Amino acid sequence: MRIRPLAAVLSGAGLLAASLSTGSAAGAVTPFDAPSQSATTPLFADCSSVTPNGRDYARLHRIGLCGADTTPSDEKLWVESVGGEECGSATLTVTSRGGGLASLAWRVASTSGPVVDVHLEASFAGRAGDGTRRFTVSEPTLHAAGSSIAFLGAGRAAATLSGTVQTFTATCRVAPASVYVRLR
Repeated sequence: MRIRPLAAVLSGAGLLAASLSTGSAAGAVTPFDAPSQSATTPLFADCSSVTPNGRDYARLHRIGLCGADTTPSDEKLWVESVGGEECGSATLTVTSRGGGLASLAWRVASTSGPVVDVHLEASFAGRAGDGTRRFTVSEPTLHAAGSSIAFLGAGRAAATLSGTVQTFTATCRVAPASVYVRLR
C-alpha cells in the first residue's frame, strides 16, 4: 500500500496545528505538579559581626567580604545599611515521597570561609496541616546539609527556609526561599 506524499504532509501539518492550538492537555504535568522543586537563595553577611580573626582569615584567603581583606585592622569595616553582602547560598528542596509525605532537604554553601554554625528553620504547610523543623549543625564544613521527612497530606504544599549561618568570617542571614510542590 502506497501513501501519497501530499496527503502525508497535510496530515502532519494538521496534527501539528491542532497540538499547538489546544494548549496543555488535561493530564499534562505543569512545573507546579513536579514531584520535586528547589529554590536557591543568597546568604547575606552582617558586616558588624566580622571579628579580628575573621578579618585575618579574609586577608589570608582574599575574601572581599565587607572589605575585610583590604581594610586596615584599626579602621571600621563597611557596614551595609540594607541587606549586606553575599557570603554564600542556601538551597531548599522539597520532594514528594508518596502517601502525602514530603522530604525537606537543605544545603548551605559558604564563600566566606568554613561554615562553623548553622541555625535554620524550615516551615511547611499542606492539606494535613503545617509545622516547622529546626536544624542546628555545629561542625566546620564548607557545605552543610540536612534533611527531614514531614507528613503534609496529598495535594499542594509549600515550604520556606530561613535562619542564620555562622562562617569563619561573619554571621550570614538566609534570605527566605519558598518552594511549592504537589504531593502525591
